[in-house]
Amino acid sequence: MKQDYSFNILNFKLPKQPLTFYFSIEEIGECHPVYKTKIPKDINNTFPNIELKNVINMYTTFDIPTEGFKPHSIEVNKFNERLYKQYLKFKLKQHFVSKGLVVVKNFVGDQQVWLPAKNDKNLPYNQYYKFSLKIQFNKVSKYPELVVSYDGGTKALKTPISNIVNEIAYIKKAICNQKVFNYKMTVESDAQQEFWNSINFEESYPILNRQLANALNIEIKAVKPPNKYKTFMEYINGFAKSQLFKDDFKAIVPLIAEKWVKVPEHRIDYVHPEMNLLQYRNGYGRMPQMEMVSKKCLQRPKRYQIFYIFHESHKDFVTTLHNQLQSGTGKYYPGLGTFLDMPFHSESKNAICYTNIENPLPTIKQRLEEIPFDENFSYAAIYISPYAKNDTNVANRKIYYKVKEELLKNNIISQAIDYEKMADKLNDTTQQFTLSNISLALLAKLQGIPWKLKTPDKKELIIGIGAFKNVDEGINYIGSAFSFQNNGTFNRFEYFKDYQTVDLAGSITKAIRAFYAISHSDKVVIHFYKEMSFEDLKPILKAMDKLNLEVPLYILNINKTDSEDLIAIDNDWHGNLMPKSGTFIRIGNNQYLLFNNSRHTNDKFFNDREGYPFPIKIGISSPTEGALDDNIVIKGLIEQVYQFSRLYWKSLKQQNTPITIKYPEMVAQIAPNFDGNIPEDTKDKLWFL
Repeated sequence: MKQDYSFNILNFKLPKQPLTFYFSIEEIGECHPVYKTKIPKDINNTFPNIELKNVINMYTTFDIPTEGFKPHSIEVNKFNERLYKQYLKFKLKQHFVSKGLVVVKNFVGDQQVWLPAKNDKNLPYNQYYKFSLKIQFNKVSKYPELVVSYDGGTKALKTPISNIVNEIAYIKKAICNQKVFNYKMTVESDAQQEFWNSINFEESYPILNRQLANALNIEIKAVKPPNKYKTFMEYINGFAKSQLFKDDFKAIVPLIAEKWVKVPEHRIDYVHPEMNLLQYRNGYGRMPQMEMVSKKCLQRPKRYQIFYIFHESHKDFVTTLHNQLQSGTGKYYPGLGTFLDMPFHSESKNAICYTNIENPLPTIKQRLEEIPFDENFSYAAIYISPYAKNDTNVANRKIYYKVKEELLKNNIISQAIDYEKMADKLNDTTQQFTLSNISLALLAKLQGIPWKLKTPDKKELIIGIGAFKNVDEGINYIGSAFSFQNNGTFNRFEYFKDYQTVDLAGSITKAIRAFYAISHSDKVVIHFYKEMSFEDLKPILKAMDKLNLEVPLYILNINKTDSEDLIAIDNDWHGNLMPKSGTFIRIGNNQYLLFNNSRHTNDKFFNDREGYPFPIKIGISSPTEGALDDNIVIKGLIEQVYQFSRLYWKSLKQQNTPITIKYPEMVAQIAPNFDGNIPEDTKDKLWFL
C-alpha cells in the first residue's frame, strides 16, 4: 500500500548568481568569524599573500560592504554549502529581529524565533511560542531543505528584574530588548563585560522557571496535548503561513512550494511484524496492558512480603491503598497477588510509621533492626513519600533517596508513592492504571519476569549507556555498561560519573569479558546516548583487541529524547498523523527515524491514553571494516532497538526509547543522591524502576 508521509521540511532554491561577501584577515568591528574549513578555496584570488594552511579564522560581514573588508565572489555550490548556511542563519536572524521578534540560538546552534502569544492581561507573565529553523542540504530530497519545528512555549514575567528582591536567586535567564541573556553569566572577556554593562535591569524580564514560579507563588499548569503530532503541525502550519509564506521571507529563502516535503517511498521501511510479539507464560501478545493478567507473567517472583513505610498522618491513606492492592479495584486491576501470579502477602506488624516528617531515617533504621526478616522471603517496602519529586526544598527531595538507599543496604527493594499525587485520585477511575504500573514495577524488582521478546536467542552482547543531568550540581552522570542478551535478558550494570572516561571503557570491557567467559558472541552492540567520540571508542577497541575478539562492533547513537526537530506524519491515518509503530525512515547516511508507539493498525479508533510519542533518532556506525555493508544487518540493529523499547517494566505503555538508554538514565538519576556506593550485590537487579 502506498504511504502518504510528509516531513516538516520546506524545499528552497539556491541562488543562480554568485554572491559577494566581504572578507578580512583581521577581526574589525562587528563581523563574523569564518572557520578555516568554510573559507572559499579561491580566497587567494582576493588575498594573494596569505598562507591558508596557517589561517584558523577569517572574518566577514557577509553581503554588507564595510571598511577594511575586501569583496569576494562566492559561487553557491556544494563546495561553499557550509559558508552559505552560515550566511542564511545570519540573514534569518536579521530578518526576524527587524520584525521586533526575539531570536536566539537553540541547543544545536540553529535560529529559534519566539512569537508572542495573545496574552491574558490578568496573568503575571507573557507567553511566547518557540520555532526553530534548520538549514540542511539534500538530506532527504533533491533540493536544499528548511526544517521547521515547534519547540514549545516559554513565559517571561511582566515584572522586571529591578523589582524582584527576595526571589532574585531563582532567576536563570531573562529577556532585554529582544535579547535573551544568562542572568548568572560568568564575565570573563571585555565583550562580555561590555554586554553586562549594557543591560538595563528595569527593562529585563525574567524567564519563568519552576523554582522562580514556586517562589513567587505562580501556578503553572502542565498542559499535555492529547496528540503531540496534531499540536506540532498546527503550530508550524500557523508559523509558516504567518511568517514563511511571505515575499520578504522568500527573498531570503526562496521556497519552491508552500507545502511540506513528501517522504520518498524508498526511504520508508518497517520492522518485521514479529518484532511486536512478547512472550508470556501462556502464549504471545503485543499489548501488555490488555494481556498481562490473562496470559500471566513469564516468570513469577519468589515468595515475597510487602510492608509499608509512612507518616502517621497517612494511616487512612495506607489502609485504602492496602485494600486496593490486596483486593483490586474491579475489572482492570484484580490486585497485586493476581497480577504477580503469587498470593498477596503483607505483614502489618512490619509496618514502619514515623512521626518526624522532616527526618524519618532514625525511625526507619531502628525498625529495620527490630523486624525479624525471614531469609526465605524477598521483601518490598512501599514508601509513602510526603514530598513530591519536584519539591522546591532540596532537603525534602533528598529524603526519598536516603530511604531508598537505607532499604537497599538491607537488601530490600522499595516502591515510592507520591502521597499528594496519589491521594487526589485514590478513588478515581485512573487509579487502576497507576496500580497496574506499580504492580508491574514490583514484579520486576522482586526478580520476576513480566515478559520477554519473542526472538531466536542469538549470541549477542548489547551494552547500553545513558546519562542524566543533575540540575542541583550541574553534572552529567552516566549509568553505564548495562549489559543484555539479545532476548532482553538483563545481565548487570555499573555506574560512575561522566568524566571517568577510563572507567566507562573499563566497565564496557568488563561486561564484554564476563559475557565471553560464558559464551562466544557473534557481535557486540553498544547503544550510546550521544555520538561516541574516538576518545570514548579507543580504549574499548584496545580491550577487544587484547581479548582477541574478532567480532564486529556496532555503535548506535540513540537520541534519548523525542526527536522534535525532524519528524514525519502520516497523512492517511484519519487526521491523527502518527505513523504506525515499527515504521522507520532513512534521513541520512545510516541515520534513521524510528517510530515506537501503540498504533499497530490503520483503524480509526485509537485510545488517546496510549499517547502519541515522537520518533527517536538512530545513527549507526562501526569501526569494523565492512560491518555496515549488509542492509539486512542494519535493519536487524534497528529492529533490536525497537524490541528493547518493549521491555520497559515501569509502565504497561509502549515506550519510544529502548531500556538500553532508559535504565542507565534511571540509575544515573538516583545514584548521585546516595551517601555511599551502590551495593555490589544489587547491580544485577532492577531495584531502580
